Amino acid sequence: MSAEIPSKHKNIEIFSYSGGSFLQEFISTVFGSWIFFFYEIEVGLNSWLITLGYTIYAIWNALNSPLLGYYTNKETRFTKSLGRHFPWIMISAFPWFLTLYFLYSPPIVNPQENQALIFIWFTIFICIYSFFFTIFGINYGALFPKKFRTEKERRKASGIIGAIAFVAMGVGSIFPALLIKFNDRFTYSYMALYSMIIAIIVMILTIYGIREKKKEIDKYYQSKNQKNNKSFLKMMKYAMKQRNFVLITIIFFLNLIIMQSVGAAFPYIVKYVFNAPAIAIGLISLCYLVGAVVSMPVWTKLGDKINNNKKMLMITGTFLIFTQFFLIFVSDLTLAFISAFLYGFCIAGFYTILSMPINADVLDELVVKTGERNESTYMGIRGFFVNFSIVALSAIFAGIHEITGFNKEAETQTILAQWGIRFTLALVPMICTILALFLFWKFYDLTPDKVNFIKKKINELNL
Repeated sequence: MSAEIPSKHKNIEIFSYSGGSFLQEFISTVFGSWIFFFYEIEVGLNSWLITLGYTIYAIWNALNSPLLGYYTNKETRFTKSLGRHFPWIMISAFPWFLTLYFLYSPPIVNPQENQALIFIWFTIFICIYSFFFTIFGINYGALFPKKFRTEKERRKASGIIGAIAFVAMGVGSIFPALLIKFNDRFTYSYMALYSMIIAIIVMILTIYGIREKKKEIDKYYQSKNQKNNKSFLKMMKYAMKQRNFVLITIIFFLNLIIMQSVGAAFPYIVKYVFNAPAIAIGLISLCYLVGAVVSMPVWTKLGDKINNNKKMLMITGTFLIFTQFFLIFVSDLTLAFISAFLYGFCIAGFYTILSMPINADVLDELVVKTGERNESTYMGIRGFFVNFSIVALSAIFAGIHEITGFNKEAETQTILAQWGIRFTLALVPMICTILALFLFWKFYDLTPDKVNFIKKKINELNL
């Protein structure tokens, strides 16, 4: 018998809540798709220095992600009145938006003579960016399993949020492509400024959906007062002994490489393989966006019919592998448009089922095992490991560029260098997808019956 807990959220509230997902994906796409290309090609920073900057960023993030998760989970005067997550989301949002502009507005200096200055600017602002993004992301993600309690509502919300997320990715790819011109670094600054304005408008529209109800706030603190607070180190040690949590952490690490490698490779493939202007990236992204949005009702309906999150991830992941293989051999814009549509259709299902229902089920399991709701802390602990994915991706890009003889000073590249670009676009994410699916199939054990049992226990614990 299902242990569904009735919950009521109007569509307008779900759409408003999904604004947080829009912001995460929009800004991450504007950042991730262009920043490596911008600093290597337009600014002239050595690719290995970019990788070093990302390494410092990852170490910084590895230290602050779990600690930020732990400390933003603690009781304060304003969280007791406004909720555990809402105030932190609001505090972090606007500084996060602002750092995007500074990242795309480094000092105008001779790159041959001022590599150190450019490197320091890049590293400082990428660390500030990650600090505020981490606070926002941890608290926004931790709010989902508490706000949407039943499997049916989680799938419904996931469908809407997933569609909005992929609209955001599309806008994050199309909008910059409309403003950016290759070999004109000032257009990147304008793009970042206008992106910041869009983010502020969306954030205002998001407030309604992320506000926490007083009943839920009081319920949490009443249960909290009956428990002994655990130290951060004990919580981290405990989390790393939980198989499903560790497994999902590994898969999220691989998923970030899958998502970011495609976006980061597109500027290279459009300029050096297709020999097309930057606007072509916008057209490819539009096809990707249409595929993703069209797919959401299909995956949602299929998910309701199958009613098994593990099977759904395996299905979407298998289709994704086929589209990644096809993407390796795309040779012109026409094929790029078709493959982008197919890729968007498949990645939307894979990403959405992983980041929302499966993630929520794993967090619910931890709630039952500990008798406490500490999602922010666990999200931060996961971030400790997952954030190293950007270092891995940066090293992969730099290594492939060097091995294949990529020359950032040249307007055209050798056939070998072009194949290197194709590998970063599709082969690298395909390998990561295959590995993620194998690990998930082999070790994930949250069956529908076990998920229903967990929900029943959460209801009994009044959590």
